[in-house]
Amino acid sequence: MSFRRPRPGPIVAGAAVLAATVTTALSGCGGDSEQAGPIPGDAPVTSTTKVAGANVLGNLRRPDESCAPEPAPVDEGPERREVRHAAGTTDVAADPQRIVVLSGDQLDALCALGLQSRVVAAALADGAQTQPSYLGRVIHDVPAAGTRTDPDLDAVRAAKPDLILGSEALSARDFGPLSGIAPTVFSGPPGAGWQDTLRTVAEATGRAGAGTRLLEGFESDAKDTGVQNDATHYQASVVRLGEDTMRIYGVDDFAGSVLRSVGVERPPGQRFTDKPYLEVGTADLGGADFSAAEGDIVYVSFDSPAARDGAARVLDSDAWRRLSATRDNRVFVVNDEVWQSGEGIVAARGILDDLRLLNAPIN
Repeated sequence: MSFRRPRPGPIVAGAAVLAATVTTALSGCGGDSEQAGPIPGDAPVTSTTKVAGANVLGNLRRPDESCAPEPAPVDEGPERREVRHAAGTTDVAADPQRIVVLSGDQLDALCALGLQSRVVAAALADGAQTQPSYLGRVIHDVPAAGTRTDPDLDAVRAAKPDLILGSEALSARDFGPLSGIAPTVFSGPPGAGWQDTLRTVAEATGRAGAGTRLLEGFESDAKDTGVQNDATHYQASVVRLGEDTMRIYGVDDFAGSVLRSVGVERPPGQRFTDKPYLEVGTADLGGADFSAAEGDIVYVSFDSPAARDGAARVLDSDAWRRLSATRDNRVFVVNDEVWQSGEGIVAARGILDDLRLLNAPIN
C-alpha cells in the first residue's frame, strides 16, 4: 500500500510544534496521568502528553463546558405535540422537565440543547460503571437505569419521567413497557446517523428549530476546519486498540462521518462500507501486519484502561514502527469517548477541536 508524502503544511508541522508546547505547558501538572481520557470537573482533561511515544490530543478540553449553558428556546406551538419517531407517533409535552435517557447519543443531544440538568436517569453503556465523562459532571453523576440493551424498568419508573428517550437499535422490545410509564420516543434503527438522532431528540423536547440550527452550525464549522487544516491533502487513519485486537475503521462509523464533513480523505484500504471495521489480532506480534492502519496521519484510541496500559507493546512493535506515520511522528492518541462512543454533536465538535489543535496558534 502506498501513500503520498504530505507536503509541508499546518496539519503536520503545527502538530509537531503543538505537541512540544503542550508538553512544556503541562509539565508542572504532576507528570503523566493514569487516565488518557476525560474526567469530570473544571480542570483540563489530563496532564498526559504521550502514550507509548504518541502525542495525546485533547489535553485542554474541559468537559464541564461541553454542554450548552442554558436550555435552547422552545419552538412556538401548543403545549402538547405529536412526535413521529422510529417506533410510531407519541403525544409529548412541548417542554419536558424530567427525562430518562436510554442511549448515549441521546445524552449527547440533550447536552447540546442545554437540557442536561433535566436528565433524571440514564442507561449505562454495556460494561460501563458510570455515565460518559466527556459531557461533564452533570451527566456523569446521573443515576443509572440499567444498561442500554437491558434497561431497568423499575429504575425508569422510580425516576418519574415525563419523557423517555429510547433506541430502536438497542431496546426495541421495551417500547411498549416504557410507554406504559411515560411518553416514549425512540430514535432510529441500526444505521441511522447521529444527525437523525439529534433531530429526533430536538423534536421530542420541543426544540426542532434549535436542532436544525445546531446541525447547520456544525456543518459550517466542519467546512471551516477543513479549509484551515488543508484537509483535502491528507489521508487520515482511525484505529482503536483493545487488549488483544486492533480495529481499523472504515468510512461509515461515527468518526468517519465527521472526517467526511471536514473533507479529510481516508486511505484506500479504509474506504470500505460493507462492515464498520477490520479487526487485526495483536496477541502475537511476531508476524503482525499493520499496513491496513497506514495513513498520512493516524488517530488511535483505546477501548479500555487495560488497552491503554498495554499500548506500548503494540505501538513499540516492529510492525507498528514500519508505518510511515510512526516514523514521521504523525500518530496521535485521541479520547475514545469522543471519537468512538460519543456519537453525537458534542463529540463531533470534540473531533473538530482535535483537528483544530493540529493547526492551533502557538502562544
